[in-house]
Amino acid sequence: MLGNFGDWQAFKTKQGGKDVCLVSSKPTKTEPADAKRGDIFILISHFQDGGIRNQVQVLVGYPFKAGSTASVTIGTKKFDLFTDGENAWARKSETDNDIVAALRKGSSAVVRGESQRGTKTTDTYSLKGISAALDAIGKACGL
Repeated sequence: MLGNFGDWQAFKTKQGGKDVCLVSSKPTKTEPADAKRGDIFILISHFQDGGIRNQVQVLVGYPFKAGSTASVTIGTKKFDLFTDGENAWARKSETDNDIVAALRKGSSAVVRGESQRGTKTTDTYSLKGISAALDAIGKACGL
């Protein structure tokens, strides 16, 4: 663990002998509050292997409805994510970079999705500390 930064944590690990750095956060609010779900969080990762940077991954704690999309809204910007199992990602690295730029400027991020049972969820994340956490992993992974 590289440290806690507001509502975000920064980590560095190895995968296949290569550095992987990531930040993560859990939502400050989930709706519906009584929905039965597993772990819920956002990860933003840098992988030394393949030169992947700013890969955004959302885990929602339930299987998404087949063929559905999830969305993340930061201020006035909305990004659609493709879903697979309990995860959602951007289709292009350019979109990942745009999401990360918006996260750095925003105060909150709202993730919306729909479970395979038809439950619509809304998770709100605080962005307090995200810039410092991202800076920490950039430095730790030499980016």
